Amino acid sequence: MRKLRVQIVNGYSDNNRGARGNPFFVPQSIAPLALAGAFDPAHCELRVHCEFRSGPLEDLQTLAWPQLLVLTGLNSALDRMKQLCAYAKSLNPGVVVVMGGPLARVLPRLCARYFDIVLDGDVEALAELVAGLYGPELRAETVTPRLDLAPRWHPVGYAEASRNCNFACSFCAMAAEGRPYQSLTLRQVRAQLEQLQGKQCVMFLDQNFFGGARSEVEARMGLLREFHEGGRIKGWAALVTSDFFIKDEWLQRARQSGCIGFFSGVESLDDEQLRRYDKKQNLRLPGAERIARCLESGMTFHYGLIFDPRERPVAALRAEVEAIAANPALTLPSFVSLAIPLLGTPMFKRLLAEQALLPGVKLRDMDGRSLLTESLDAPDEVCQLLAEMDFCMIGAARARRHAVGLWRRYRRTLPARDLLSALGPDLACLLPRLSTAAREAHLGPATARRTHYGPSEPLGTLYQPRIALAAHYQAFFEPTRVTDAEGELHEDLQPDLGSGMAIETPVQFPGERQRSLAMIRG
Repeated sequence: MRKLRVQIVNGYSDNNRGARGNPFFVPQSIAPLALAGAFDPAHCELRVHCEFRSGPLEDLQTLAWPQLLVLTGLNSALDRMKQLCAYAKSLNPGVVVVMGGPLARVLPRLCARYFDIVLDGDVEALAELVAGLYGPELRAETVTPRLDLAPRWHPVGYAEASRNCNFACSFCAMAAEGRPYQSLTLRQVRAQLEQLQGKQCVMFLDQNFFGGARSEVEARMGLLREFHEGGRIKGWAALVTSDFFIKDEWLQRARQSGCIGFFSGVESLDDEQLRRYDKKQNLRLPGAERIARCLESGMTFHYGLIFDPRERPVAALRAEVEAIAANPALTLPSFVSLAIPLLGTPMFKRLLAEQALLPGVKLRDMDGRSLLTESLDAPDEVCQLLAEMDFCMIGAARARRHAVGLWRRYRRTLPARDLLSALGPDLACLLPRLSTAAREAHLGPATARRTHYGPSEPLGTLYQPRIALAAHYQAFFEPTRVTDAEGELHEDLQPDLGSGMAIETPVQFPGERQRSLAMIRG
């Protein structure tokens, strides 16, 4: 029996308008591996490609191979998914293209223009779709991420123990989707850990590893302790919200179960800004205290700073970063970014209602490095700050002093591996060309034209079709517009976002695509 040919692609358009992968970046996406888990390997031949890790899928003949093409990606990757669909349909008109991800839930009507099937659920919905289209035997008996398809050479493996988040920050895509927090069963977590045995670190990509019932968190840590003490994993890390750090007992339990560190959303050390972000959970314990508590407990701490130029001056962010750099008790931020008004979020709706979005903004520009709104400072000053974000905002001398101070303070507290991780942001400042973002920024003329001002930002190299396309598919290379020339919501987004209401749709089978779907059913 011939197997169903399935290609899964995690689409990505890098922030610097070039076209290059990030194989050493941590974290990577688990999405394509999770989607692969929907298919029964005995009946399906799978190929998986992550454009974030491996770069653009440049061998276009690869897209002529599958019978089913499954596309996913973050918000700003919608245009890339459209491009991949156009290539696949041009090379193989009979292919069925399924897309999912955040924008399948936020922009279902717009997505239905381009893709055969818009899937608004999780991987289990894909498994049900496969069973309905091709037969129940093609659906995996147990839907578990195919972590064996990830590169074996990388010391970090990725897993998930939960989905969604129990908080609703104003800028977060989870707030736009509004789906309830869901804990996976201990059996599901165990199945993933068994695939990751021997890894130096297992990193959980949950939106909040600490969400849900505390008994569930205790059970997860008990399972991790079993694997760690048995030598089956070297350590683990996770993303947690700030409430995790309030009680020392959780830090102690985490350390005893083999935890090596956390990523947590500090976002800002300014309480007023946190209130505007609706991050009320961050007000229970100051960000600096959370960082120090974690490090003093023997685990590293990574975080980012989020800057809203409409509500804070550039000087305030620069002062905040400099204050952190002057304190050796704190790690430097792993990244600094603009607050992105992702489609459908409370922040986006507020900016739209206040007519604060700039005219001519593209979905492509929602990358944290493009000015999309009005600002307190002159746009040129904000754009200069954005150009510096991928490099050292504090200067090499300050980064060196901070690194020495951090090393002296925690060299007896943190194991060598974890201390090196804590020093990662310092090393990125001292060797900026080795950092992922800075490396991409030096790709050449295609990336040198960045303005960091949304309306004038270039699209990048991926928007130029590499093969001849029918007129219909040439439209797939047009950028998705967010605002029109007057700064109003673009007409293409009106059916989904014009009312400001969340829209839920079932799996869609647009009428003009019934022919290819009928071919599947024979």
